[in-house]
Amino acid sequence: MSGLVLLEALRWEPGAGYFLLERHLARLAGAAARFGHPCDPGAVRAALEGAVAGLDGPRKVRLALAADGRLAVEALPLPSSRPLRAALAPDPVNSADPFLRFKTSRREPFERARAGRPGADEVILWNERGELTETSTGNLVLERAGRGLTPPVAAGLLPGTFRAHLLEAGELGEAALTLEDLRGAARVWQVSSVRGWVELRLDASVGERAR
Repeated sequence: MSGLVLLEALRWEPGAGYFLLERHLARLAGAAARFGHPCDPGAVRAALEGAVAGLDGPRKVRLALAADGRLAVEALPLPSSRPLRAALAPDPVNSADPFLRFKTSRREPFERARAGRPGADEVILWNERGELTETSTGNLVLERAGRGLTPPVAAGLLPGTFRAHLLEAGELGEAALTLEDLRGAARVWQVSSVRGWVELRLDASVGERAR
């Protein structure tokens, strides 16, 4: 697929089906409208159902929507939810970058961050104001004073479907979070609809402190 490709990653399990399916479809439709990609909801649903036909175990299902409306869907092994060794990205992202708010094939900020911390399993991004944003593959949650907090979308991040679900359920609060909050957090997680809650363990040897 050439040009900008819109992406969704979903968790599927036999019996339960797709987790947070309607949220994923709504996000895809919003991105398609924003970037002018033709998007047929019926075709998307059919492609998703076809991708898991006959499967007997949970999967990560990756959906890609090209600029001409073509769809590509593949079912992949479900990634592990084991704790990850995490480091701060070496450089900030620009909170005004509109692409940070959409899941697309434009992955340069995340690729740069990961390349800058080769010893880490995951990287934690932050913006030009010193505010935490997200990880390269999920939303960020810190435990502060016994409460799970996640940065606001205005910090420059993807509005994740599981993040939205947790906020709506009252399981998370939203707050601007700083590098000092990260260092003082009781626990740190990455959350996503595919992996759920994944604990992050900060490791100074792979660049805990940003430049």
